[in-house]
Amino acid sequence: MAASDILIIDDYPQLVDFLKERLTAEGYDVRTAASGSEGLEIVRNGFEGVCLLDVRLPDISGLDLFEETKKLRPDLPVIFITAHATVDMAVEATRRGAFDFIAKGSDLLKRLNVSVKNAFDRLNMSEQLKTLKIQLSEKGSFARILTVSPKMVGILKTLESVVNSGVTVLVEGNSGTGKELVARSIHDSGNRREGPFVAVNCAGIPETLLESEMFGYEKGAFTGATSRKAGKFEAANGGTLFLDEVGELPRALQAKLLRVLQDHSFERVGGNETVTVDVRIISATNRDLMKEVKAENFREDLFYRLSVFPVRLPTLAERPEDIPVLAQHFLKRFANEEGKDLNGFDPAAMSTLTAHPFPGNVRELENLVRHSVILANDREVSVDNIRTTLGSHGVDVASGTPALPMNQTMTLDDRLAAAFPVPDGLPPMRELQASYLKHAIELSNGNVSRAARTLGIGRATMYRWMKGEID
Repeated sequence: MAASDILIIDDYPQLVDFLKERLTAEGYDVRTAASGSEGLEIVRNGFEGVCLLDVRLPDISGLDLFEETKKLRPDLPVIFITAHATVDMAVEATRRGAFDFIAKGSDLLKRLNVSVKNAFDRLNMSEQLKTLKIQLSEKGSFARILTVSPKMVGILKTLESVVNSGVTVLVEGNSGTGKELVARSIHDSGNRREGPFVAVNCAGIPETLLESEMFGYEKGAFTGATSRKAGKFEAANGGTLFLDEVGELPRALQAKLLRVLQDHSFERVGGNETVTVDVRIISATNRDLMKEVKAENFREDLFYRLSVFPVRLPTLAERPEDIPVLAQHFLKRFANEEGKDLNGFDPAAMSTLTAHPFPGNVRELENLVRHSVILANDREVSVDNIRTTLGSHGVDVASGTPALPMNQTMTLDDRLAAAFPVPDGLPPMRELQASYLKHAIELSNGNVSRAARTLGIGRATMYRWMKGEID
């Protein structure tokens, strides 16, 4: 796809020449058509880019032409431009899936530049998702892990070397980073894929029941044991046993687990018969197990048995480039579940999402998108949908601009773009300066001298700025 191709379909030559000149100067490759049939032929011949479409054409209405282009290029962003704009017309165009609707006038070029940029961002994101799915589909079951992060791609490439191995893998990472998804992908990609994948949440089973759940029990082993029951190890025989939150295992059970790893055998609770199993162990933890070893909460010998091949998953804050990709993926899934026809996120909504630090990682992003999809009433998830969702999830979001905690890896330009995603939200410079100075003083506990030092200016300059004497 040519990431800069624009097709203008309009029969007003003066406007077409004006837009072509200005857009070409912005670096776009511009093609033009003076009729609907001519424009449709260009699209039919493989045009991929952004289309600027007049509502009134000599041979067909713009809305009817739009329907024809959708059949040929469903993902083609179409921006309507017209001198005959009405609210009803704009609503109808948006309802049918138009990317934007702009009235011809003095601010046409300003609005158009922003809209075209956003349209290409959407188009490039769609292409990126398609390419990503094709690339990952060549890697077996790792295709379910969507990422464009070089760090995460490197981890997946490393894991390819152990999918057919019997070594134990320890997946470390914060909650919500996808540890179980990685474990399932290792299992599904390897030579044990035909065997069972059994997951055990070591923190979710009471300590008194954990041993019998893991190793099974014999009839009469305890009150209520009316028959023999196989445990998780036997259930996973020939496949993979995933021990989630393995750092929560009690010390007594750690010793028995160590024996299974060494001998591949154990006894059921209340029994003497030795049971031998062929099980691969993949474990996961959000704790620092080495610190737990030093604190004598976790056996050192078991730690080294479990972590023959350790891998640490990055937080979502460490892979911010994945936020748009994952958000769009979740949106399509949940929109389908809810029976909604959603194209994506409006630019301000996506800026707000990418500015959020996501302490809950991918799981938090998934939940936020699901909630926002339920709230959405238009063709896109709006910034108001995102703010409402964040607020209901306990995030303090001020009205107006998205006053969210910023990702600390973002540049200042990125933070400003997230705080002021649309031109209408830009405050006057004096107001911005006054608010910035006030915030700096508040962070310095009212100490003006300290605030001045933090900002790299003199105390006298600080006071002149506060009085508005410096523009």
